[in-house]
Amino acid sequence: MIKRVLLSLAIASVITYFVYLGLMDSMTRSSPNYLSISNDTAVSIIFKNENISSDHLKTVNSEYVYIKGNGEIYESKKDTNFIGNYVRKNSPTITTGNHFGWEINLPALNQTYYVDHLTGEIISTN
Repeated sequence: MIKRVLLSLAIASVITYFVYLGLMDSMTRSSPNYLSISNDTAVSIIFKNENISSDHLKTVNSEYVYIKGNGEIYESKKDTNFIGNYVRKNSPTITTGNHFGWEINLPALNQTYYVDHLTGEIISTN
């Protein structure tokens, strides 16, 4: 009886360890469902949704940022979603949630847009 319990515990421990390794490995890989859009895609979304002419495309600046629901902007890195130093304050997000996304600045229009990095939704403007 004791041998069966010990064998069951040993098998359960080995299976648990392999599941743990699999979960840890999956955390380091991107899922196709969570691939970030490129800055070019974010720019094209803005141009399409806001009916902006391609004349303004010459002076587009883009940066990957973290924007809090209250409008605080932080530095970020696209590959790691690292949240860096506070940069500035902007208008609150439409969803009032926190987002990683693209800051698209159009100096010719004196307008800045923030686009969610997963959904492509315009989450804030300034």
